[in-house]
Amino acid sequence: MAEHDTKPEVRISKAQRRYKVGYVSIQHIKRATGMTTYYSRSPSLHLKGDWLEEAGFTTDTPVTVAVERGLLVIRPAE
Repeated sequence: MAEHDTKPEVRISKAQRRYKVGYVSIQHIKRATGMTTYYSRSPSLHLKGDWLEEAGFTTDTPVTVAVERGLLVIRPAE
C-alpha cells in the first residue's frame, strides 16, 4: 500500500520548447524638447507558461543567465 504523505513527482510537460527571438521597440526622446527622435529595435525573448513553475521557476524567482555564443543557460540565482 502506498504512503499517503509522499508527494507526487512533478513532471514537466515538455522537456524541450521552441521559441523565436523577436524584438522590442525602444523609443528615444530628446530631453530638451520631449519629442520622440527615433525608435530602435532590440532583440527580445519572452518565456512564459506553467512549465516554468514546473521546472522550479516560480513568480519572483531571481535568475542568472549564462551567455555563450548560441547558448543561454538560465538558473535560479544563488
